[in-house]
Amino acid sequence: MMQEVRKGRESAEFMEPETRKSAAAADDFSVEDGDPRGWESISEWTGGIEPDSVEALAGVRELNQVYPLLHALVGRSPREFLVRAAALEALVADGRPRFTSEELGEVLFWLEDEPRSAVLRALRRSGWLHYHPEQGTLITDLGRWAYDVLSFLHRRLRENEIQPTLASIEYAMEIGLDPIHHLKSMRSRLVQLREEMQMALRSQSEVILHRAVAKLETALELSGQIRAVLDRVQEKERPESAAGASAAQVRRLCRQVHDMLSRLHLVASDLNAALTEVGRQYLHLAAGLTVEQVVRALMRRSREELAALGREALLPVHPSPTLLTTEVVAASAEMQLLRERLEPEPVSWEEPPEAPRFADAAELPGEVRELLSDLLRVAGEDRPVALHDFVPRADRSTSFLRASLLALAGDRHGGEGITGQLRAVEVEIECDGDGWPAEIGSGPLARLTPGRLQPRRQKERP
Repeated sequence: MMQEVRKGRESAEFMEPETRKSAAAADDFSVEDGDPRGWESISEWTGGIEPDSVEALAGVRELNQVYPLLHALVGRSPREFLVRAAALEALVADGRPRFTSEELGEVLFWLEDEPRSAVLRALRRSGWLHYHPEQGTLITDLGRWAYDVLSFLHRRLRENEIQPTLASIEYAMEIGLDPIHHLKSMRSRLVQLREEMQMALRSQSEVILHRAVAKLETALELSGQIRAVLDRVQEKERPESAAGASAAQVRRLCRQVHDMLSRLHLVASDLNAALTEVGRQYLHLAAGLTVEQVVRALMRRSREELAALGREALLPVHPSPTLLTTEVVAASAEMQLLRERLEPEPVSWEEPPEAPRFADAAELPGEVRELLSDLLRVAGEDRPVALHDFVPRADRSTSFLRASLLALAGDRHGGEGITGQLRAVEVEIECDGDGWPAEIGSGPLARLTPGRLQPRRQKERP
């Protein structure tokens, strides 16, 4: 007990003045003449009321036996507590039923000799370890129990805060313990969770609402398990428990837990509705951006940059007039008078020159001249010429050119240049069949429409 008082006085140095005064006053009630106070001295704080007559005090009386064990493990400072807990966990995790001095040094190699001896003496004195002259150092049942407790205290279950309480209810029923205290803890947790959800609803913040919905959904995932455990608790027969909890009290607690679960389900629907309503207040941003991304981008900017952007964005509706003085007006007038004025040139109304004309005998390709010569020869003869004899020539390009220009021959629609000359030739083309190309043997062209080229006057004869 003296160690706890000393620890409290040391920590009081870092408290606020009002808190330090309260802590000093509390120290006066902790120890009297250096003797630890226990169950018998509680009546001094209750004004003479017997502790057994108070339900809350009577329910924790059995923990009086646990205090020396936990007090010895805690030690006088956090350093002693951490080292003793680590030493106990290392010994239990090693798996040996007993340890010699050499084996203890091997497991606790990370401690110096003197601190290691002090830690082992404290664990033996508190009952966590036991030394036997013939067997060595043994881990007691209390030591393994402390190991189990420390494993739960390593970290809180972040995934779901209700899960440890639910597991404790099931464990209490398995060992025959009345789970009245665990049911009260469950009720308290659900009430606190509902209060947090109500605060999230009042915040109207999208970020807070999303966090609240995620936390509530995680808690409601255990709703079915909680109701099943509550049904098992109510089905259990109990005339009167050791803690003073009757069957009516247990049923009342179970009904309260059921009611809180139903309310949490209603709060979940309210949270989703609030999220939908908050989402409607934001504009749909382009390029796949979200409000969170915009806010994070703005948070990365400094205050000076945001202020500069704001000043540039807030332009006045009506610009301020320019400040005019006599000197400015005189200087502007002088510059206007002294500026160079160029006389406009007189407009000459004349006919534009004629566009240059090119001679008709322009440079014609030799292939075109040859085609005209062949067409004129056919027009002057009285016999037709087959297309497969007229079109193909030495190479493929010349043959394609002749076949393309042959469609203009004898068209009689007039024209200029080479087009007019081709249309003026008195020839015509007759095709056999449906005009589909047929094979013509070897040569620059493999296929050609069968037909003939003949003079026009031959067709007009009776």
